[in-house]
Amino acid sequence: MHTAPLRCSKQTLTFVPGRGGVVGRVQLEGKSVQIPDVLADPEYTLTETQRLGGFRTHLGVPLLREGRLIGVILLSKITVRPFTDKQIKLAETFADQAVIAIENTRLFEEVQARTKELQDSLDRQTATSEVLGVISRSPNEVQPVLDTIVATARRLCQAERAVIWRLEGETFRAVAHCGQPEERVEAVYSARGPVSRGNMVGRAILARRAVQVEGVATDPELVSHAFNRAGNVHTVLAVPLLLKGHPIGVIALARTRVARFDDKQVALVESFADQAVIAIENSRLFEEVQARTRELAKTVDDLEIASQHKNQFVANMSHELRTPLAAVLGYAELIQECFYEPQGPKSLDALNRIRSNGKHLLGLINTVLDIAKIESGQFTLNIAEYAIESVVETVRSATESLAQNKKLALKTEVAKSLPIGLGDEQRLTQVLLNLVGNAIKFTDTGEVRVTAKSVNGHFAIIVADTAPGIPEQEQTRIFDQFHQVDSSLTKAKGGTGLGLAIAKQIVEMHGGRIWVESTLGRGATFQMELPIRAAPPSGP
Repeated sequence: MHTAPLRCSKQTLTFVPGRGGVVGRVQLEGKSVQIPDVLADPEYTLTETQRLGGFRTHLGVPLLREGRLIGVILLSKITVRPFTDKQIKLAETFADQAVIAIENTRLFEEVQARTKELQDSLDRQTATSEVLGVISRSPNEVQPVLDTIVATARRLCQAERAVIWRLEGETFRAVAHCGQPEERVEAVYSARGPVSRGNMVGRAILARRAVQVEGVATDPELVSHAFNRAGNVHTVLAVPLLLKGHPIGVIALARTRVARFDDKQVALVESFADQAVIAIENSRLFEEVQARTRELAKTVDDLEIASQHKNQFVANMSHELRTPLAAVLGYAELIQECFYEPQGPKSLDALNRIRSNGKHLLGLINTVLDIAKIESGQFTLNIAEYAIESVVETVRSATESLAQNKKLALKTEVAKSLPIGLGDEQRLTQVLLNLVGNAIKFTDTGEVRVTAKSVNGHFAIIVADTAPGIPEQEQTRIFDQFHQVDSSLTKAKGGTGLGLAIAKQIVEMHGGRIWVESTLGRGATFQMELPIRAAPPSGP
């Protein structure tokens, strides 16, 4: 059963929907109701108010807003004298105006409340922006940020005092404040509090969440501490500064009156706590980076010296190794060609092995020397005109026997009438020889195909094979120095992991790029894109 209050002078009367009164009937019917004579109406219930007032004729007019009853206008006469139709219409007009007035008041109050809410939200966002602005302007300075936070939190939360405390082991100390009386500042900064329930900072640290005490004077654990009594505060909010869930400090707001901080204010202080953590952590990381940078600077200096010595050593050793190795290969070739005396089949086989392994070792020495030159900045190009057809044919001739030994088809497709290129023909031949050699090495059945054409001022050179393929996660790493695809097949085939790194360097020095596309089980396709006319290297 619903009831509807009726305000009359300073009294509040409650009417129950029903036929016993005019207001109840309006509630039931939702329209104007007139009782000409209450004493002659069999359904009317005579109330104490009716007896005292002596009313005989009643008119009830509903206040309807969008079809919903929000009130009733009650008109009464102490004599039996029914209201005319004109009077009823007039009362209904008044009722419509009353509804408009009530609705306007409600809307005005809603707008006022919403305006205040939006203003509060704007103030919070502005404050947050100001703090973030200080953080961005002073990423390595924590104090300006903390000072801005305590001042802003105190202002927006209508608190008299605000303090940020830093946790240091089992105690805490103040690092920023706002609103403290002059005579209290020294005491605040010199205070060292223990982490316990006897202070709000300790409570927030132990709880790892925001805690609030509305009446400090009524809390036996807080009022027993002289520091709290001397502060003359009554309501305190403490929010922990949490770094990855671990407390590193607390931001505390205090009021000198008993007045609880509402949920929005608590949430605002929590956001300020997060910003304080960011500032503190940024400052710590900056100091660490500075210290590490100083260490690295010294290490880099040492490494540069060591690298210079290493490169010099590699160059010297490469020269010292190549000289006797060249002699070994030369004598082996002379003996194999029976320059000194005829050789038997076993001796010739052994000489073949000596020459094969010697050439392999010479290739490794040259590769290591190239890497040393790259790292020392001494790796240069000899720029001259060349024909890409000649590069492809040279590589085909050099690798054809390798393909035949594995019963692989080595196919080349070079477009007709290609323009003359400008670059280092020897180095480009080295790159293509490495790509084709790798393709043959890792392909056991099928074919290796080399294609060359010109597209938009570039040579497009492709080496495709029918090998097992390269995993996707390895396709960008295979151009790194000493990196090899980690598989039993790769280990069985051998290699230093330097060839592709050198190839990438040579291609990029020409202003081009090299990449690979591969799907496991469907082979690999290495592609080079080279400017037809590479710019000559600059420098002395």
